[in-house]
Amino acid sequence: MRKFKNNEVVPNDVKEGHFAVFSVNPEEEPKKFIVELHWLNNPLFLKLLKQAEDEYGFQQKGVLEVPCRAVELQKILELKIG
Repeated sequence: MRKFKNNEVVPNDVKEGHFAVFSVNPEEEPKKFIVELHWLNNPLFLKLLKQAEDEYGFQQKGVLEVPCRAVELQKILELKIG
């Protein structure tokens, strides 16, 4: 764990230029993905973020959670964009 001046803690597996996201659904255990920042511009990933906003609002703290199965998020992240 790395600790920053504002006392926020970031896991060691989250490198600079990346963020952590969990796929969450009632049928399976949450799965953590380490995602490059460029995915924040991808329409498919943005759709998942919109779903997370609709389900959880903007009150999430810590790791970002998106409401989908791990396999769905994995398929999006395996796409070769550009």
